[in-house]
Amino acid sequence: MNLYHSLTGMMAVEFTSADPEKALEVFSQENIRLFHLQKHSELSYSFTILRTDWKRLSRLCEKRGERLKVTGRMGLFWLGKAASCRPVLLGGFAVLFACALYFPSRIFFVRVEGNVTVPSRQILAAAEESGIRFGASRRKVRSEKVKNSLLSALPELQWAGVNTAGCIATVSVRERTDQKLLPEETDVCSIVAARDGYILSGTVTRGEGLFHVGQTVREGDVLISGYTDYGICIRATHAEGEIFAQTNRTLEAVTPSRWRMPVTQTGVKRKWSLLIGKKRINFGKYSGISHGSCGRIYEEFHVILPGGFRLPLALCLETFPQYEFEEVSLLPEQAREALAAYSADYLRQQMVAGSILQTVQTFTEDDGVYRMTGRYVCQEMIGRVQREQIGETNG
Repeated sequence: MNLYHSLTGMMAVEFTSADPEKALEVFSQENIRLFHLQKHSELSYSFTILRTDWKRLSRLCEKRGERLKVTGRMGLFWLGKAASCRPVLLGGFAVLFACALYFPSRIFFVRVEGNVTVPSRQILAAAEESGIRFGASRRKVRSEKVKNSLLSALPELQWAGVNTAGCIATVSVRERTDQKLLPEETDVCSIVAARDGYILSGTVTRGEGLFHVGQTVREGDVLISGYTDYGICIRATHAEGEIFAQTNRTLEAVTPSRWRMPVTQTGVKRKWSLLIGKKRINFGKYSGISHGSCGRIYEEFHVILPGGFRLPLALCLETFPQYEFEEVSLLPEQAREALAAYSADYLRQQMVAGSILQTVQTFTEDDGVYRMTGRYVCQEMIGRVQREQIGETNG
């Protein structure tokens, strides 16, 4: 059976007649082609005919009183006719064919490689602004355009590029070398005062010191210059040194005298939502915490394909445990100790290096609030590095 016969369709027929030889002769005269003719008995034969000859053959046999029986149907025609009776199957094949044409031309997954300090989420957000997003056309992706967009949005990157393979876009980046790791001779920097203070001690290891012990300085004054005058020339360098000064700080800390503390959990409310890309579909009526008697736990369950590819589709669950609260009072002695400890820790964190020399604190209670106002005399390092501009005058 050739392709033409397969497309037009063929039928296997069993033929019974009182005079089969005469009947076969009549079929030949009517130009009805018989294929694979086989004799089964003196009165019966089997053969294959074209589907288009079936009507003429059946009319001749009916006229002559002979019997025909269809035993099989072959060819692509009959397969197509059988499939036409199953619209769901045909629809499935059509969808698969459309997907085979559509999916390879789109981007559905984006990966980032080469980043160390810059978060992948930040790079993906910048790439999305430049057109690398879920469902974007591969034909519209221009590597040079994406590169310029990423470098403009993220100054931390030195180079960027994008490659596409199938449904995956890979954003490759290279980060800039940290300027702090470059040789110090490449930077011209001075050390200036970060706060007002009275200089107690200082050490200069590079640059020209412009201070002396016992001097009072204001914020922004140059303490160690990056320019050193040698008489016949001026050397520009990265100033180094440590300057400790006595400084004055003022801090005010407050805390409520009474607050409510959760004691017993009374119930749980849950709210489900569907996250598609950046769009959220809420299944519940309420979308937030209406009062302070409950907490909030947020979870996302993403659709992850084999290979670790995550679709921008997630089922979100927000759990709101509800509590009974009890009012708790804070004694003045406890409040004083807590505020004093907090103030000391906070001041030490604000200083690069140093200690608190003297403390004067005032503790008051007003309208249900404990308030501590303190004045502190500190010994701390006040030097701060400041990069100089070429041509800028100094000191």
